[in-house]
Amino acid sequence: MQVNLPSFHPVFFTKWAFRALLVLGINAVLFNLTTAASSRPASEPGLPHGEANMAAEPSVQNGFIDHGVAVPLASRRGVVAAHDANGRNLAIACSMDFAGQRGWVLVTDIDTGKTEQVWFPQDVPNQPPYGSLLARSGKFYTAAGDVLLELDVTSRQWTFQGVPVPGEGCYLSFAEDSDGLIYAGSCPHSHLVTFNPKTRQMATCVQMDPQEAYLWYLAIDKSGWIYGGIGTSKYDLVAYNPKTKALKPLIKPEDRKIGTANVYVGTDGQVYGCCSADGPWYRLSEGAATPIAKTEAAPKAATGAIYYGDIYDTFPDGRKIVAYDFEEKYLEIENPKSGQRNRIPFNYECGGTIITMITAGPDGMIYGCSGHPSHGFKYDPRDGSLEHYPGTIYLQCAATQGRYIMGSEYPGGNLYRHDPALAWNLSGPEDQRNPKKVASFAPDIYAPRVTLAHPDGRHVFMAGIPGYGYRGGGVGIYDLESGESSVMTHKDLIPEQSTVTMRVLPDGLIIAGTSVAAGHGAHPVDANAVLYILDWQARKVVFQTVPVNGANALQVIEIGPDKLVYGLTAGSTLFVFDPNDRKILHQEKLKGYGVAAQRGLVAAPDGYLYALFTKGIFRITPGTFQLEKMADTPGPVFSGGGILSGRIYFTIGSHLWSYRLPAGP
Repeated sequence: MQVNLPSFHPVFFTKWAFRALLVLGINAVLFNLTTAASSRPASEPGLPHGEANMAAEPSVQNGFIDHGVAVPLASRRGVVAAHDANGRNLAIACSMDFAGQRGWVLVTDIDTGKTEQVWFPQDVPNQPPYGSLLARSGKFYTAAGDVLLELDVTSRQWTFQGVPVPGEGCYLSFAEDSDGLIYAGSCPHSHLVTFNPKTRQMATCVQMDPQEAYLWYLAIDKSGWIYGGIGTSKYDLVAYNPKTKALKPLIKPEDRKIGTANVYVGTDGQVYGCCSADGPWYRLSEGAATPIAKTEAAPKAATGAIYYGDIYDTFPDGRKIVAYDFEEKYLEIENPKSGQRNRIPFNYECGGTIITMITAGPDGMIYGCSGHPSHGFKYDPRDGSLEHYPGTIYLQCAATQGRYIMGSEYPGGNLYRHDPALAWNLSGPEDQRNPKKVASFAPDIYAPRVTLAHPDGRHVFMAGIPGYGYRGGGVGIYDLESGESSVMTHKDLIPEQSTVTMRVLPDGLIIAGTSVAAGHGAHPVDANAVLYILDWQARKVVFQTVPVNGANALQVIEIGPDKLVYGLTAGSTLFVFDPNDRKILHQEKLKGYGVAAQRGLVAAPDGYLYALFTKGIFRITPGTFQLEKMADTPGPVFSGGGILSGRIYFTIGSHLWSYRLPAGP
């Protein structure tokens, strides 16, 4: 039996350029941050939820303070029930540990209760698995980025590693044919690759789709035809014959829609395919697709292949894995015959989960969120404590409006209202939760990039990237007093583009910057990002311009004390815009600074603006537009979050950091 559990999509965890966005948010930078994210070794295993992580001796150097790991946990990436050559029953769990030095799996002997942390080979990149496979031979197959891996579960040794297609972001799907050949499907180029366990040879079979990024699902029929489920901009079912090399798309071009097609082997041995949740169903055989009713499809069989949220749960003796919790650090085994359950505790070393967002709260605290596992946390500058909260929530950006912190969630583009004066509570009745979901803007906003509080004290804006396969993200508007929400689509704003940064002008209008990026799997149509002014009450764009030719995203904008708009592109070009004359006053390509951090441009009380880059912190003098380096950062900065008591806070990997700003003019 295979248990399907909720999980996030891989686009948030690939390298640069595909590796653009991802779900990430973590978008585009995560893999570049992780190996160098921490200046310290991997942290000790994390504290239970709700406990404070007290930094007795914080690292202080040249004005920097490392406040520690906010969420000292790793994320589960799929589990299989295995049986080794010595007759031992083993639970093998893949992990996501972005801030660690190396990737790893956990292997637990369910009879002795002993768990071993098996590290990836030294030269394998620390990138998380997406698909995995327990083969009939008993070998375990997975991938880290573009590296395929084979684990001998008996010896706990990695017995093969190889790169079939250099530069692929990840392998989403695995399948095994009747001869024991291992197949895998890639992202973002939809390559079908194979590994022969006998000859130890890899090969690239075919690119299953020349445009679509996701070869999400694989299945093999009794005649040896291989079927792929393709997405997300235009779903497709594709058949491939490894003997004749024939490749056959099975859905007519005019019938392909936004979404992802699925294929699987049924309990009757036949292969079935469907196109999105409510799309047509097919029986797939010998390279052909026969339409059927959904009720005619057999249930999914357990083949040993899993996706990163799945559990392949049944051991040969019938016992089952009924729970596997990376955060509370236990697994549970049930004997269906007796009904008896056995809880097995385990532990692991990890570097902690990446911090994706921080913001200054209304109470003088720093609040933030981590990604995978996704937890809210709080830092108290008074005693240096870090506390992460129970319950999963993935906020990618936030802003303070009055007494509330308004946070925007991936996936789904949900807006949450958090009252820091009340206890954190993500369980129980919806109306009693804190944070509480108050609006949802999917599919127009699926992966939020900016949350903005209007100075009127009641309105909150949210914007970001749309859902999978879509182009053009919208702007959501929420009224705290009335509880009403509405959304302006990209057609109302900048068609085919997504709004990713916003600020409020002195006259109350919104100035915003876009990215040409589309939803995961969709393809951009524009080359230049746009700066625009929005009359949000009239719901009309009143001005727009391209501030930097060739810039595909405006990473962040901020309004200086001189009322000018300062901005940084994703390619690290500084521009300055006069909203009164509506002219670009200054452009400067910044070389050697690294990449502009998310939310990494902040207006400080001292009259300066501070810019955070992966390689340093810089001060901008309004009026002169002069940049002055304050310091080289201890590692690649991912996100900024505000200024408290003369310190600017930011994130490096799983660590929260701050830097003492110099005295003002």
